[in-house]
Amino acid sequence: MFSKDVPFEEFKNRRTRCQEEVKNRGLKGVMIWSRGGGTWDRYAGVDYFANHYQQRCYLPDHEPLWSGRSHCVLMIPVEGDPVLLVTTLEFRKDLVGIKDVRYSTDFFGLVSKTAKELGMSEGEVGVMYEDVLTWKIGRKMKEQMPKLQMVPCDDILSDMRVVKSEREIESIRKANEIGSAAMEMIMSNVAAGKTEAQVIGPAMEKIYAEGAVLYFVVTSSGPHSDAVHSIDFPGYDSDRIIQNGEMFKVDLIIAYEGYICDFGRTTIVGNKPSQEQRRIIEIVVEACEHVISLVKPGITVKELCKAGDDYLLSRGVSLSAEQNDKNKIYAAFPPHWGHSIGLTWERPWLIHEEDVVLEENMYLAVEKGLYQPGMGTATYEQNLLVTKTGAEVLSTAKKLWL
Repeated sequence: MFSKDVPFEEFKNRRTRCQEEVKNRGLKGVMIWSRGGGTWDRYAGVDYFANHYQQRCYLPDHEPLWSGRSHCVLMIPVEGDPVLLVTTLEFRKDLVGIKDVRYSTDFFGLVSKTAKELGMSEGEVGVMYEDVLTWKIGRKMKEQMPKLQMVPCDDILSDMRVVKSEREIESIRKANEIGSAAMEMIMSNVAAGKTEAQVIGPAMEKIYAEGAVLYFVVTSSGPHSDAVHSIDFPGYDSDRIIQNGEMFKVDLIIAYEGYICDFGRTTIVGNKPSQEQRRIIEIVVEACEHVISLVKPGITVKELCKAGDDYLLSRGVSLSAEQNDKNKIYAAFPPHWGHSIGLTWERPWLIHEEDVVLEENMYLAVEKGLYQPGMGTATYEQNLLVTKTGAEVLSTAKKLWL
């Protein structure tokens, strides 16, 4: 959420646009759910429309002391003013873009009571971020509002978020500034005799000191360099000592004022790659940079994906799903060239099936992974803005660490 220079009028305009679309669909309103606390995963719905992040971690209901903890819901009726329902009162009221904010230890009762007041307790009502609703919340809503028909409409939100505003871009630039500095620290710290945790540790202080948060960081190296991360939890190894000649890669995701930067780098420990190691890393960097060079308003996602695939084929990379030949480099899973980002991962996804034309002020991550059996997977990812003249690359950390 924005913590300074909050564009309250922008939030109001977003809600007005949403309200108009809800009316066009014949709905009685929309409920926008979000979840916060111990996760950075699904806060973006309410944050986008109200500049509110629901603090406090998820807790199983302990009625009558609390219920619905970590959840919040913004109700926008087809006519009238919106209401924000929260499950904790410990937040900065001056930063929230909604005047009517309500709280109760009986969260489910509050949802039902407010929905009835706004004419949203029966008939067709839109819902966004329904995936954050627990089975219990859904069951309670059905018990208290049996005539309510929830209509999924996440597409309203996803369509609105495609093009970023100037205020959003301000936070996006800052996120990439912090992320780039942290990545430089990580890659400069790669050395034999350390664990993956020791390599990334000093950069974490930089991230938090600059007002950002770590969404997640994953690393892999040596015998596990074919995987995205050496260990599933926490995503980096704190025991194994990395050795000279091993492949090391990192994918770093941080959030500043809710806006994500997401990019990665690959290197060889000791900075003395073999010919084969150098080749796979250089190709993945050059392929992504080739795709980035083609980014501009008016080009389609399909055209970018085809250009990327054609470049890999021209360098002898196989696109086959059968990846067993130790003498070949393969395009690694998943078979995409990146995605849009913002408050979360957003459309368009850079895949052949996505029928989207790029527009100015879209915020994209271009990425690829290449795999060679017996060697591992090399990855590379950059963040960029689509401008009138092409791509403005925001992740400024050095591209090649060889």
